[in-house]
Amino acid sequence: MWRPRRTGGEVGGGVEVVVIYRQRYRDCSLPKGKVKRGEHPLSAAVREVWEETGIQAIPGPRLPASSYPVLSGGVEATKTVDFWAMRVAADTGFTPGAEVDDRRWLPLDEASDQLTYARERAVLSAFAGLRPPVPAPVILVRHAEAGSRWAARDDARPLTAEGMARARELAPILSLFAPARLISASPLRCRQTLSDLAERLRLPVEIDKHFDEGADTAAAASRLAALAGSEPALVCSQGKLIRAVLAALTAPGVLVNGEPIGDGRMVSPDTPKGAGWVLTFNAYRPRAIDSLT
Repeated sequence: MWRPRRTGGEVGGGVEVVVIYRQRYRDCSLPKGKVKRGEHPLSAAVREVWEETGIQAIPGPRLPASSYPVLSGGVEATKTVDFWAMRVAADTGFTPGAEVDDRRWLPLDEASDQLTYARERAVLSAFAGLRPPVPAPVILVRHAEAGSRWAARDDARPLTAEGMARARELAPILSLFAPARLISASPLRCRQTLSDLAERLRLPVEIDKHFDEGADTAAAASRLAALAGSEPALVCSQGKLIRAVLAALTAPGVLVNGEPIGDGRMVSPDTPKGAGWVLTFNAYRPRAIDSLT
């Protein structure tokens, strides 16, 4: 959880992060908690941050997970905690509770010194590697299930019942990113994938043919990078274009707007229907590319 650093009540240089203090465990740590049955991990992360700190958070890039041994019923097991870089949407103030006794906003170096666990200092170090303040992400989603291709007017092929159900499942998860814009490729199945989300957020769905299958890859990559800024944006596209754009964003030597954006890291070439990626850019370069399922 981060926000622009404040000095004397004014926003100053750099960022600061929130840490929590628990008298019960006599530790200082990052906010975290447990996933409820049937709950999406990202929803759980946002909920737990709210419950522990009183901060409504907007998730960004995924940070390294932390794993460590614990005793469960007298048997040693491995506990894994997933982390995301989150920015503040609203802060209603902190009230001490049964789990957390205090919270504090600290500059990165001070927070790292305060944290009790080395594994969480590693998470904070990975966040620092994103060169905060972190731009708002661009979420790139493949349309949900739409059945077999049509010989004619394939752009009019609608989602199946399974696809519509997936679109409804996606809406509350994608809304956690608080996108300010919803952008779709022109096929009906892409627009329908965003319909429940658009109704939930009361946003229009903008049509952009640059994200259609067969469109120019470099132009699509450039448009994605240009969407990165102060507010998140969400794009629904098609499988072949997404594969090509991800390859462009991760291949060394590829230029977008005259800038070499690739860093040599390759990601999965295929995106399941109704899944996607969280893209975090910095000056047209992808700083993080994280799967969203």
